[in-house]
Amino acid sequence: MKQFFAGPLRDNARNILRRMGYGEQRTRAGQISYVKRVAGERFPRYHAYIEDTNGGIQVNLHVDQKEASYEGGSAHAGEYVGPLVEAEMRRISGFVESLKGTTPSPSSTPTAEKKKGFWGTLWS
Repeated sequence: MKQFFAGPLRDNARNILRRMGYGEQRTRAGQISYVKRVAGERFPRYHAYIEDTNGGIQVNLHVDQKEASYEGGSAHAGEYVGPLVEAEMRRISGFVESLKGTTPSPSSTPTAEKKKGFWGTLWS
């Protein structure tokens, strides 16, 4: 399942997924992907490819149900649609939406009082 999240975002794609509990994994081809266990075991696991693009992020998510079934292969039983994938994409979407927004403008930032020091606070 693919989904694009438009920016501006307060963080980059890598940090967003890491903050959500995903760990980095480098493929044999050198591409970086992110994985997160569904339960306590190694499989099934969420597997996401991400890309910072056009001021937002593109997330390509699926669930790896099991490890590759033969040595040297990369084929696996992956689910690209279904309740697990949809629920996790909603979780990612909610987290990304919480990061959207603008930084406060200088006019809306409260002004700091001038510090008086220890003796200044006693005698004022």
